[in-house]
Amino acid sequence: MVNLICGLNGTGKTKKMIEMANKSIKEIKGKIVFLEANSKHIFDLDHEIRYINTKEYGLINEEQFHGFLCGLIATDYDVELVYIDGLYKIAQIGKDKLKKVINELKKLSSKFNVKFVMSINYEEEDVPNELKDIILVA
Repeated sequence: MVNLICGLNGTGKTKKMIEMANKSIKEIKGKIVFLEANSKHIFDLDHEIRYINTKEYGLINEEQFHGFLCGLIATDYDVELVYIDGLYKIAQIGKDKLKKVINELKKLSSKFNVKFVMSINYEEEDVPNELKDIILVA
């Protein structure tokens, strides 16, 4: 399963994802990973959540991002939930590549039973119609 959290900068997407991640500790049997393009929120997350500053890995496009996620899943089969905070900041993936990235996430989700929750800097109405059904409403 793949879900999106939409909104422009400063609308509370990161705060919502942190709250969701911390709450999910009690509900998830496997491991939780939180990806962000800096280390700003490392202390806001429960210590059981694996926090990764993706800037340390130099991701610059959707292929590298996909490979990074595959490696993450391959090295720990217990990963059950991955939060991706800010797709553009993580790998400079814009709206033109959004559908492709989400389709790849859906394949990973189905094959490895991993759920992805990802924030994007777009209003709901700017998201392509075929992706509107995966948007989480605040």
